[in-house]
Amino acid sequence: MAEVRSGGTYRVEPDFAARQSILWSIAWLVGAAGLAVVLYALLLVPGITHAIPLLSYGRLHAVADTTLWFGWLATAGFAAAYAIVPRIAEVQLHNEVLGAATTLTWSVLLTVGVAGLVLGVNQGRLLAELPAGIDLGVLLMLVFVLFNVGATVVRRREKTLYVSGWYLLAASLLAPIVYVVGNLPIIRGLSGLIASGFYQNGLMMLWFLPVGLAIAHYVIPVETGNALYSGALARAGFWSLIFAGGWTGQRLFLKGPGPRYLESIAVAMTFVLLVPVLSSVANLYATARGRWSALADMFALRFAVTGLGLAAVWIGLTAFYSIPFVSKYFGLTSYEAALRYFAGFGVFSSFAFAFIYHAYPLMVGRDWWSRPLASIHFWTSVGGAALATGGLFGAGAGQAGSLVGAGASGLTQAMKSGAGLQRMFELEVVAGAAIFALGQLVFAFNTYRTSRAGPLVTHVPARPMVASRA
Repeated sequence: MAEVRSGGTYRVEPDFAARQSILWSIAWLVGAAGLAVVLYALLLVPGITHAIPLLSYGRLHAVADTTLWFGWLATAGFAAAYAIVPRIAEVQLHNEVLGAATTLTWSVLLTVGVAGLVLGVNQGRLLAELPAGIDLGVLLMLVFVLFNVGATVVRRREKTLYVSGWYLLAASLLAPIVYVVGNLPIIRGLSGLIASGFYQNGLMMLWFLPVGLAIAHYVIPVETGNALYSGALARAGFWSLIFAGGWTGQRLFLKGPGPRYLESIAVAMTFVLLVPVLSSVANLYATARGRWSALADMFALRFAVTGLGLAAVWIGLTAFYSIPFVSKYFGLTSYEAALRYFAGFGVFSSFAFAFIYHAYPLMVGRDWWSRPLASIHFWTSVGGAALATGGLFGAGAGQAGSLVGAGASGLTQAMKSGAGLQRMFELEVVAGAAIFALGQLVFAFNTYRTSRAGPLVTHVPARPMVASRA
């Protein structure tokens, strides 16, 4: 990003690597949203693809997960790192060509990997289904992102690295480590179970959550024009996340074959994760005080605030689910699927939308083409994700209720009697996923028109600051 700084502001110029990453991420988003609709529709009519193995539920589930987490969210994270780090460091991204090439290669690798998944080439581990050969390429791309971000930070002119830089640098460093642990084919048996828990949890707590909080800490101060309320709160949130984020994976396998002490540590550390999320919520809501009226006009601010609220709910539900007594009944229900959907399409997508709504107009020099379409996108995204998540949680509660209310001998009858209610929740999930997918088509169209016919940008915001109390 070739930028010129003058008087605390930036003159808008195209940012090639970040802009290309945004466009790739939106393409993956549309695919992920559409696949989610198909996937949940298959639960309603599971036999419809019986004669077409390529479209079986198991294969499409792996494709949908890969498209969501690595296609949409990871690529949007690359864009955030490529755009935010140079701005807070006051230097150009170390290598724009490398950044753009990394994103392009990443997308090509994922496309080949998705084709392999459709053909049945699957490693059989949740969120780690990609073929081993693709894993090597993906890991190399993550190393390139780390190099580009790290070199930019080293070359910075602003010696005090702002909060968002901490989170993005940490995510860039931890992502390759998490990916290696989760995808090493030599880890099997009980060790493989523990590694899988670390990996599934690490993707969210050590990769995507730091990126989301980096975006929130950048967008909210910049959009409101207020200094960050407290640097001390920001430091407490950052270090508590780094400290606790890697210890909570075993909560996914409570009462399983893993060591009991790991389960106890995981449950305790899951509650510690309330600290980084709730401290960030408190800090950033205090930062936005006096500027809440801007929510009506600033879609980036609206999505960032929504993302913080959803993150607080998500981490609270995660902590609740980790309680052994609760997990005893909810552990084999759709509750965990609801948490993943809520995290992917709700929490982390809201943060990614906040970044794109803030940064893309500055990159292309044009404001959003249609504000009504942006408003439609907000409400369909939030409403669709809430509806689908509610359906999954409702189904999980119904399944758990059957376990609580029936003994072993009456369990089958209890499940049959609740089939009608389950069907209703499944329909709710499909409807919510369809509404969300429709919103992403609107978003993609608005983005396309913005780059060609949007009104010219007339205001360029200053870099974020920290209040003197910090």
